Amino acid sequence: MSTSREKDMESLENRGIIEAMRRSGLSRRWFLQRALGAATAMVGGSLVLQSYALGATPTVNPYPFGTKPVADNIEGAIKFWLDAMKDAAADDSPDVVLTDAEISELRSMNLKVGHTWYGLFVPAIVGWNRFWGINVDKWAAAKTVFDVQGKPERDIAGIQLMIDQKIPVVGTLAVDWVVFSEAMRKLHAANVATTSVVAPSSAFFPTTSTIMPDQADNARSLVLPMAKKLKSEGIKEADVVLLPAKNPTFFDVARTIGFKQGLEAPEVQEICKMKLVAEKPVAAGVEDAQAATAAALQQFPNAHVIVALAHWYAGASAAIRDAGRNDVWVIAFDLDEGTARDLTTGGWPVYVTYSLPIAQTGRADANVMGKILLGKRVPLIVKTVGTVTTPDNVAAAWAHDWNGEKIPF
Repeated sequence: MSTSREKDMESLENRGIIEAMRRSGLSRRWFLQRALGAATAMVGGSLVLQSYALGATPTVNPYPFGTKPVADNIEGAIKFWLDAMKDAAADDSPDVVLTDAEISELRSMNLKVGHTWYGLFVPAIVGWNRFWGINVDKWAAAKTVFDVQGKPERDIAGIQLMIDQKIPVVGTLAVDWVVFSEAMRKLHAANVATTSVVAPSSAFFPTTSTIMPDQADNARSLVLPMAKKLKSEGIKEADVVLLPAKNPTFFDVARTIGFKQGLEAPEVQEICKMKLVAEKPVAAGVEDAQAATAAALQQFPNAHVIVALAHWYAGASAAIRDAGRNDVWVIAFDLDEGTARDLTTGGWPVYVTYSLPIAQTGRADANVMGKILLGKRVPLIVKTVGTVTTPDNVAAAWAHDWNGEKIPF
């Protein structure tokens, strides 16, 4: 039986997209050489967009890198994005932050901007959308938002809506970075500039600028605090079970890569010999994670760490509680209300999590959109930085995520 991912790939092949990529034989080196060779399109690792006449509709070259794919397979795309992250610009750099003069200039242009989101019921996404909206309102005449409700096919519909409304720059938070390649082809054809949030919206076609954390580095940084926790509990050796996504997006893959690198770090092994003994892919939600964790605790009695690098940490936590194992902890990735509550009540069963730079990401997304419309150069990747969170710094990490706001409980 074909998986959802395989069906998505088959669907793309039916449309001729993947076959075209294979025929192209492109490499990352070719892609970067082509980009760097265009002196008028690339300055200091940033894209340069055409200028416009004040008061006129902005004319930009939204894809100075061209519209060719960055790779011809998923593995190549992952490598491209991980390598590109090494040269990412900080979200507070001058080529990202709008000045007061630029905001005034944007106001005079009377522009409408738009964004697609994959489910406004997820707290982090509510936050990204909220902070993007607050900052876009400083200069845009109007904005539109399309909720794709977690359904990949609605990615395409949302992009078509933005194109039909003649929005000059579109923000994206796509559900499926393979399916979204079709949406990017539509944006290419319409010559619409794009941003993406949290991870590349498309595996193969870069948006004009992507605003995201360094997911691999973040995942690496979670391992050392857990090793120290285990040592403090008198545990010198521990089996680790990883719950990766059944249908991973880029940030799922990057997190998994980073976590495995963290386990191999000498400073970690010197504190506690942590060994990855199993990977149990789970679907999004609670049920799969709960069942997988329950099975893992039976299969690996020396398992002291469950790694849930996405929202399904709640299922892992439930299974640990049901098993009565107070010597097992969860590494989670998203600091939302659930993980924050667990951390503030002693850090069991969730001990470490990574805060998501929600306010910074939304603000940077709005700023980059403005820069694009002003014809300024923008980075290929803008890096936002979160906070490793343990029971000792929950309030500070939450405030970092939510622009100084207190924990709402």
